Amino acid sequence: MRTACLILFSLALCCHAFGADTASSAPESGWVALSRMDSITAKENFLGSTSTRESRLGHALALLGGAEKTTANLQNCRRELIELRDEDPSDDYGIASTYYLARIAQHYDKEPDVAAIISTYRDLLANHPGHPVAELAAPKLAMLLLYADVTSDEQDARFDEIEALIPSLIHPHNQRDTRLVLADALLRLRRNHERAYPLIKYCLDQNLILRSTRLNQYLLQAAEAARKLGLRVEAIRLYERYIETFPHDDKTDEVGRRLQRLKGEDDHA
Repeated sequence: MRTACLILFSLALCCHAFGADTASSAPESGWVALSRMDSITAKENFLGSTSTRESRLGHALALLGGAEKTTANLQNCRRELIELRDEDPSDDYGIASTYYLARIAQHYDKEPDVAAIISTYRDLLANHPGHPVAELAAPKLAMLLLYADVTSDEQDARFDEIEALIPSLIHPHNQRDTRLVLADALLRLRRNHERAYPLIKYCLDQNLILRSTRLNQYLLQAAEAARKLGLRVEAIRLYERYIETFPHDDKTDEVGRRLQRLKGEDDHA
């Protein structure tokens, strides 16, 4: 699953960050193979193309995929990414290499240097504002910061840091994911519906949550938060949207009962 995430990010990298001409770009077939989790074909395609920074990045990421994910491949991947980063840390491929090195350290090191990873994510966001790959660090940074075992005051400062970061994010999917990580943490760790609700509501109102399992979760969270905050009209609207979107879900009957109780409050007013 972790490797799959890296592969999907690489496809976004190719399609959105670099704006390659897909009709003529030699490594294009390699990115397509990566998106299909076909690391063997991807490696062959990237190796068979002209040795560019793009093809070297693609080949490095392909080393992480499939059944061939070995210690040697992981070491070779790191080495290639380090070389790409050190050659030019500020172009698209250097930024991407920096990001992926942090992700690899986070997921594959037995004892990740969390402080160093956090520092890398912060640097990417501070030094490359608006870059589509650098912005991928925002929700990852939020996860590391918000779920750490720290004092209450430090946790407050971290909540504030992530909330202040959100307006600077340009790409909707990065802003969405960061908002939702923050909302989840506020609800799980603080039961702060007042602060979490507008974060989720924004994503729902902008139709940013596309995956059905996530939409199911956040529609219900938003409806419950609105109800607890006394936002009756909004809670009714969200419960109705949930029922319309998921008529056969195992929670729909209970949602219907909650909706009827809310509507029944008019009868007793």
